[in-house]
Parts: sequence; C-alpha cells; structure tokens
Amino acid sequence: MRTLTPRSVATTLAALAVGFSAAATADDDRNEGNRFAARLSGYNEVHFIAAPTPALRGAISTQARGSFRAVIDDRAEMIHYELSFEGLEADVTQSHIHFGQRHTVGGIVVWLCQTAGTPAPAAVAAVTPQCGGPRASTVTGTITPAQVLTAVGQGIETGEFDEVVRAIRAGATYANVHSTLFPPGEIRGRIEHGDRGHHDRD
Repeated sequence: MRTLTPRSVATTLAALAVGFSAAATADDDRNEGNRFAARLSGYNEVHFIAAPTPALRGAISTQARGSFRAVIDDRAEMIHYELSFEGLEADVTQSHIHFGQRHTVGGIVVWLCQTAGTPAPAAVAAVTPQCGGPRASTVTGTITPAQVLTAVGQGIETGEFDEVVRAIRAGATYANVHSTLFPPGEIRGRIEHGDRGHHDRD
C-alpha cells in the first residue's frame, strides 16, 4: 500500500480545491446568465394624457422608486423574484410583468403582487403574493407556467412560460407598480440582463 507523504497530501488537496473552485465558478457563470433586473422610476412610465390630445404620452413625476430582480431556472420552469418599492405617493394596488417594448403599454403576463382592493384574476390569485405596504414593501415570489396569463393580441397565451422567458431575455418586458393616485402605474422599469438594474431609462 502506498504511503501518502505530506507533499502528496498537499498536492491532492490543492487539486481538489482547484476543481471545486472551477465548478463553483462555472455554476456562478450559469446563474449570472439567468439573472435579470429592473430599476423602477416614474420617469419610465407611459401614460396617455387626455388633453390636449389622447395620443400624447407622459411620464410620472414621483419620489417613488423600486427594483425588480429575478433568476430564471429553465430546467425547473421557475422564475424566483424579488420586488421592492418605496415612497409611493398613494397606496399600492398591484404590480405586474408586462409584455411591451420601450415607450409602449403592453399586456400583463404575470402578476407580481395583489391587494385586497385589487385582487389578481381568480386563475392566479391563490399563488400571487400580497403587495404589503401600503407605500413601501418588499415582495418575494416564484413564477411558474400556471401564473402566465394571456397577453391579448400579442401572441403569449396562458401557461406559455417559455414565451415569457424568451421575451424577458429579448428585453421585451417591463415591471411596474400601480397606486391609487396613478392607476395605470406609478413606477416602471425595463427588465434587463444583469443583477443590479443599472439603467434608469425604459
């Protein structure tokens, strides 16, 4: 039987450490590719102003701000997310992921949180977290295929988790938070690749 010398033990341990480090780095790299974030601001909102013309789109001036972070797990068909907001000028009513390009209003594909006054649709209400608040909160949740709703006329149908993931990766989704003062949305941010939501613009 071979006797291990201190030098051979040290060499073996070093090799194992390198192997574990490489595996951890590879895992981190995979996770990094599945991390997405948004920084939510009133300046990113897109509202139709009634006067002087309904075609005019306006932003929202508010002290509110927020962030959205998500990690996509393709194999498990899950998206783990955290939504935070603070400083809303009125009580929160709801929050969603919308399918829409910059400077447009898109359909709701996922409810991120709900309130007693504005509950999520019956099909997803049981799995949609409460927003908390009323003007500042942090909400965590998990998105599964059962939580994906139809974006009417936009090609995403109920349960099409892969379609939502593809839209997120293409930069074609945004998160927003609605309030009683600004029912169409008080703060909004485009969901982009990364972990910090660097971009203020939508």
